[in-house]
Amino acid sequence: MDREALEYQLAHRLLDHLEHRTTDLADSILELPTDIYSADRHREELDVLFHRQPVVLCLSGALPGPGTYRTVDLCGTPILLTRDENGKVRALANVCRHRGVRVVDGAGAAKRFTCPFHAWTYDLEGKLVAVTSSEFFTGLCTAEKGLVELPVAEGYGLIVGRLRPGDPIDIDDYLGPGLVDELAMLDFADWEIFSEPHVHPVAGNWKVTLDTFRENYHFRFLHRRTLATYAHGGVLTFDSFGPHLRNCSALKSIDALRELPEAEWGDVGQHISLQYALFPNTNITFDSRHVELWQIVPIDEKSCEVVHTAYLRPGLSDAEREKYAEMAPWICETVVDGEDFWVAGRTEPGLHAGLLDSILFGRNEPAPQHLHRGFEAALDAAREAASDYAAREAASDSAARESAVPQGK
Repeated sequence: MDREALEYQLAHRLLDHLEHRTTDLADSILELPTDIYSADRHREELDVLFHRQPVVLCLSGALPGPGTYRTVDLCGTPILLTRDENGKVRALANVCRHRGVRVVDGAGAAKRFTCPFHAWTYDLEGKLVAVTSSEFFTGLCTAEKGLVELPVAEGYGLIVGRLRPGDPIDIDDYLGPGLVDELAMLDFADWEIFSEPHVHPVAGNWKVTLDTFRENYHFRFLHRRTLATYAHGGVLTFDSFGPHLRNCSALKSIDALRELPEAEWGDVGQHISLQYALFPNTNITFDSRHVELWQIVPIDEKSCEVVHTAYLRPGLSDAEREKYAEMAPWICETVVDGEDFWVAGRTEPGLHAGLLDSILFGRNEPAPQHLHRGFEAALDAAREAASDYAAREAASDSAARESAVPQGK
């Protein structure tokens, strides 16, 4: 299937929903305990979902060519991403091996990175290439003191990494076969960053914030004066790809296709909005001109940050670039900050006041249901692995004690 075929298929599904006043549905209501927003749960999620799982660090266009770098900060982990002269991407802890100082900020082109504290210098591969006053570090093995390398993989327009040292990442395994094919088809690896990432502070739990992206049931109410004026609310397709998913919503302009034969539809991409959720915390929204990357980053059980980066398709005319530049502040400030993140903040202090036992997701909210089930599955698997490990350790200790008892006693 090519992009046009996918878009036509999704347009047909959306038009059918609009005609019959339906939407894609989950099998049942999902009720979850409010304990999922507790401090203990936050610590567990940070460990299992963020420190142990691969996460999207940025899109490939953030490192536009050999000899470029970009710093990324997620969940308290400072990362230096580089693309070496051969085009290979590396993820390095942005922490000097001398005294732990942050080495570099921002993004750009460079061959060397010099720590501002004592001017220890590293290359694009993270190797320590210069130590000032080296006579006072006799015996130091510089080959062992490069920047700490973190697992990272690039493919299909994504740069995916781990926030802690661990197993290598296979990006095909991370995405799964269906999503690999679809992202390859979308072909956005060379799309260019429009502006530096913008961080939105949100006074709500990261999952509450994430859920606002994954249903448009709220469009007719929360966004009645904004998004609901040009996009249909309460109508959404849902397709899962392992723990990931795709939603597609219909812009009001799709109404023009209702009376036309398919042969006259032309480019239907202008009438729909493709949205992907990549486990655990990343949302990517596509349209014909740009890609929006939204990374929801937990801070504590009551707050998070959303890192927003826009990438533009190469070859856009000046008029198209200006149109996006005019629209971006309205999306960020009026809609996202002023409505979505405002309402996420209104869940506090209610969710932590001890007044509610549970929260609900309706059948018309299949995407957040899918994500929450994925979180529970990952946490359950980690708990089971920890329990198995503890049982093996206990058995080993018991065997050791028995073997230490003298014969005949």
